[in-house]
Amino acid sequence: MTQTPDNWYRCEIDRALLKSLLRRTNWHGLVYLFCFVALLGITGALALSSVNTLWSIPAFLLYGGIWVFATSVVHETAHGTAFRNRALNETVLFVSGFMVQQTPCLLRYVHTRHHSHTALVGEDPEIILTNPMTWRDFIVKELIDLGSIWYFVKATAALAISRPTQDAAACIPAAAMRRAVIEAQAYMLAYLAIIAWSLAVQSWLPVLMLILPRVFGAPTHGVILATQHFGMAQDIRDHRHTTRTMTVNPALRMLYWNMNYHIEHHVFPQVPFHALPALHEAVRDQCPPPTRGIFGALAEIATTIHRQRSEPAYTTPRPLARGRRWLRALSR
Repeated sequence: MTQTPDNWYRCEIDRALLKSLLRRTNWHGLVYLFCFVALLGITGALALSSVNTLWSIPAFLLYGGIWVFATSVVHETAHGTAFRNRALNETVLFVSGFMVQQTPCLLRYVHTRHHSHTALVGEDPEIILTNPMTWRDFIVKELIDLGSIWYFVKATAALAISRPTQDAAACIPAAAMRRAVIEAQAYMLAYLAIIAWSLAVQSWLPVLMLILPRVFGAPTHGVILATQHFGMAQDIRDHRHTTRTMTVNPALRMLYWNMNYHIEHHVFPQVPFHALPALHEAVRDQCPPPTRGIFGALAEIATTIHRQRSEPAYTTPRPLARGRRWLRALSR
């Protein structure tokens, strides 16, 4: 391991390999985007056909569960790594951000602060809960996910009237604030237009199909978001201990744009999503073993919450692979 000037640990990797992994393409992003849009179209059609039937609840939950993965698209485009072509990247960022009430400037700068201050209490704007956690806070503030929706809705509405929230004011530089305000105003006008459309046709279908899916998908987003950092250490400048990498099935990897490789993404945030599996293989000997799936991550979180009742300082243990390899060599 090497240590960066700001005291963050960074995995050792061959420079030539890292350079190749940093290459951006258009076609990887277009393939992933096509798959997402196709699934969205299929589940949207099912939701529409289920209206006024008992199937509408599961159908709209499924539709929302796919819709909310627009956050994966927003995240990668906010990093500027989804596509090689900048205009394409920014266009997809604007549209996908609209789907989940995350304006490009707001998300980009708040998320940049998250990366530079990951899990540092009082400095990371994306910390929802601090250790020790309680079951009530975990369920209400994270799994239900309404807090995340409110955070971005409030921030977007505040920007639209040029009264940025505390996080927005702290994270968005003055030079970008005007653009952030214009983006928020464009989003708010579009949301109001959809509501007006519903009122004009005397049907809530436009709102149901174009605004509320983010609410229907909240539980899915809450679970996925929880797996990234919950139950992990805080106030330590080492992503191997504050962040969780998981092994998941190919379908979820596609929807999640490979963000299950979350340690790798935090250590090398400019490596595009499509190169994260290769990056994982390159540095796996320097990182903890991946958690097995979503349920494995939730089990780790549950154990942490339970243990923190009596041991407030407890966090999910993360044995480092290099240490285990060294011990095996000693035992031979």
